[in-house]
Amino acid sequence: MTTNTTKQAAKLAQPKEASRLAAHIIDRDSNQRIDAVAPTLVHTALQAWELVQKIEALEAELKTHKDQLAQALAGQSLVVPGVCRVSVATTSSVSIVNAEKLQTLLGDRFNDLVDISVSYKPSEHLLQMASDGDDPMAPAYRALLKVRSGTTVRITAEK
Repeated sequence: MTTNTTKQAAKLAQPKEASRLAAHIIDRDSNQRIDAVAPTLVHTALQAWELVQKIEALEAELKTHKDQLAQALAGQSLVVPGVCRVSVATTSSVSIVNAEKLQTLLGDRFNDLVDISVSYKPSEHLLQMASDGDDPMAPAYRALLKVRSGTTVRITAEK
């Protein structure tokens, strides 16, 4: 939120200024427009909007801090005794991109190497095969698998 926007929102959030705004209510059922709106309701809406903007700005700032912590603390925790603990965990998963092609490549072994449910999930053995540098089919297996990674930064109170 820019400084001008903050100043405008603060000015509009004042009860006197809120009463000068041309606000209206739309009835959802009849789509009828109601022009008589209590200034206190407009004032409350403006205060809520100001909070929404502050929260969005704080969330963006928090994301920046979490990204920095994630880079510095991968797989570790930072403890500030009596204040907080920052824990960083990285996760990853592998999914099958094209089950039909993988089934063609694996043939009869498909059912042994793939856990079948609503979605296809490669078994540990298939992951080993895809990672095997000596297996000439490994690049073809890898082309049909997708690896997803994520990092979670959790900040909690520390005793």
